Amino acid sequence: MADLDSPAVFQSNLTQMLNGCPYLESLQLNIRGILVDATAFQSVRFSLPETLKVLRLQPLLESEAILLMNRFKVTGTYLSQADYSALLSPSPSFTLQSLSLVLDLISDRLIIAITGSLPQLVKLDLEDRPEKEPFPDSDLTYTGLQALGYCQQLTSLSLVRTCYNRKISFKRINDMGIFLLSEACKGLESVRLGGFPKVSDAGFASLLHSCRNLKKFEIRGAFLLSDLAFHDVTGSSCSLQEVRLSTCPLITSEAVKKLGLCGNLEVLDLGSCKSISDSCLNSVSALRKLTSLNLAGADVTDSGMLALGKSDVPITQLSLRGCRRVSDRGISHLLNNEGTITKTLSTLDLGHMPGISDRAIHTITHCCKALTELSIRSCFHVTDSSIESLATRERQAEGGSKQLRKLNVHNCVSLTTGALRWLSKPSFAGLHWLGLGQTRFSGRKETVTATICGQRPWLTLCFDGCELGCCDGWEFHTPQRH
Repeated sequence: MADLDSPAVFQSNLTQMLNGCPYLESLQLNIRGILVDATAFQSVRFSLPETLKVLRLQPLLESEAILLMNRFKVTGTYLSQADYSALLSPSPSFTLQSLSLVLDLISDRLIIAITGSLPQLVKLDLEDRPEKEPFPDSDLTYTGLQALGYCQQLTSLSLVRTCYNRKISFKRINDMGIFLLSEACKGLESVRLGGFPKVSDAGFASLLHSCRNLKKFEIRGAFLLSDLAFHDVTGSSCSLQEVRLSTCPLITSEAVKKLGLCGNLEVLDLGSCKSISDSCLNSVSALRKLTSLNLAGADVTDSGMLALGKSDVPITQLSLRGCRRVSDRGISHLLNNEGTITKTLSTLDLGHMPGISDRAIHTITHCCKALTELSIRSCFHVTDSSIESLATRERQAEGGSKQLRKLNVHNCVSLTTGALRWLSKPSFAGLHWLGLGQTRFSGRKETVTATICGQRPWLTLCFDGCELGCCDGWEFHTPQRH
């Protein structure tokens, strides 16, 4: 929601809307605007239906979130923010099972309020975006992590601190804090942690060992996480289905080789792990259930693509973004070796790859019959010939190819306005989203929009640099209106 009225009017309308929906089971609210800020949810806590099972709010002040928890605790009774000694049994009226909040601060007080009021929670997802370094007595510590143990049914936990361009993190949490968490929440099946720079292999390994049913393990920005954390991963966490290690600079191919022994792995995300090389791709090729692979920023080469191209791995989503040592030849190795990937690949990201040109796009159009989403943003050697090739693929229905639904050519500076004829009807009949930012189309937005979207009102043109599909409002940056 975006504000068009004063905060008072906005809150009144929001309250009226919620009061008119007394049987809601799932509610997600994202509010943005100039006048309406995090205090817009002040009146929400009085209007939430007791039938709610899933609640997601953004943005929210920590203090408002605590008051909201008090609402869940005892219907009609509101405790002071500091009165945590009175956290007794929750109100039986509320059966909330999933809570997701984007806040200004995650603190011990907040965690204690949540666990004291909603011990029946199954999923807890908290993200904060502090503007400045939190005071030591108001940040998250061991106390808050231990309090999570009161939610004995908790199977999914996400704690993320997101601060772009600012070095703000959970500085009071080290390995001991994660030890306490792993002992308190042994039933976790999904863990997502971001912003814990003081936690090392020992802390992360304790989660892998203690949570015996762990299926999803995601760590972001862990500068002390290395291959050692996965030394015994096959013995302790063979149930792993999804592993995401984003921006973990000490992770190398050795960790991937260990993960290659996890036969149930379906998702492997190694984005911005720059020490990943070709040596682990044979192990990746042995993962018969793998459907999603992210090698963005890895040090893989054309030779490594050959291993993937010959394998039977049913990959549907592949990102090679920023892999500067992969060229047109590597894409040929990937797709011209009769591997399973040519039949299954539906989403491909080749953004920011200087070695990619029209030759690679021609290979893709010839080989990838299931492709529905393609990103070639900032591929400076891609020309109008690539757009023509993709358009021709779309028209050859007899070849059994699926139609592209999303295409991103943002900052493909070699494209000319002549490509407009290939982007217009009847080409790309199934396209729903097209990224054209920082191209020669940007200076002719009205003409381009009229030409491309005239007979396709369902098609979204993005000139603002979004990824494949504009953000839905839950990402960090504010979504643009198109």
